[in-house]
Formats: sequence, C-alpha cells, structure tokens
Amino acid sequence: MKTAKLIFALSFALIFFAGMSTSFAGKNQRSDIPVDRKARMVAYVVRIENLNYIANHGSHFLVMMTDEAGNLVAPAQTFRPGVSDYTFFEGGTVRGTRIAKLMRLPIGPKSFDIPATSKTGIFYGGASYLFIIRPVPAASDTDVDKH
Repeated sequence: MKTAKLIFALSFALIFFAGMSTSFAGKNQRSDIPVDRKARMVAYVVRIENLNYIANHGSHFLVMMTDEAGNLVAPAQTFRPGVSDYTFFEGGTVRGTRIAKLMRLPIGPKSFDIPATSKTGIFYGGASYLFIIRPVPAASDTDVDKH
C-alpha cells in the first residue's frame, strides 16, 4: 500500500510539473516559417501576352499592380523579354479592386497606351488570382488616313 501511494504521489507530481512547464514555455519559433506566411498572402499573377509586340516596341516597361486609387499594392517589376508571368504578393484577405498595368518608360503622356486589366471583389489570403494583359497595336493616324 505504501508503494502505491508513493507511485501515485510521484505520478501526480510529474503531471503537475509537466502542466506547469508547458504553461510557462515560450512560443514555438518554428511555427511562423516563411511558407506559412506566404500561404496567408494574396498572390496576383500578371500574365503578359503578345510578347513579340512588346519586344519589337523598343521601349522599357514596368509591370505594376495597384488598387483602385492608383496606389501600388506591391513593388513594381521591370519587364524582362521572354518572361510572361510576374507575381505580386499582398498580405491578408482584402476587398476592393486590383489593377494590373504595363507602363512604358520614360513616363510621359503615352505611358499607359497598353490597356490595363482589373478585377473587383474579395481577394483571399492563400489564393492566387490571374490578370492577363493583352497589348495590341493601336491604330495610328497614318493607318486611318490610308482608308
């Protein structure tokens, strides 16, 4: 009987000690790994079609993702010939309008002659949204005069 009481007392002490040590333990530092943080971010993938038209244009371009007020959602990226997909990340779930733009450099009155693409709604963290920009040659004044 004495042995049973001793085992019971030691078991109770170990359970109590284990409970106290976990309550005073710090936060697990490995729980916030970069993959987990990236999963909570909204990913916007901007795909640019007609790459030959842009490459033959002879200009430099910036690929941008903005909100409805024109504020950058993520840093702009430089257009690279041969690369059609550009990914932008924004933290959390957001509601509003997101606009994908291709802007010609140097900035001037004709910087935005390529039509932008926009989507409105709720953008959920961990999800990816595709924006397709289709640069098309615009009719110039000389083309209009020929007809």
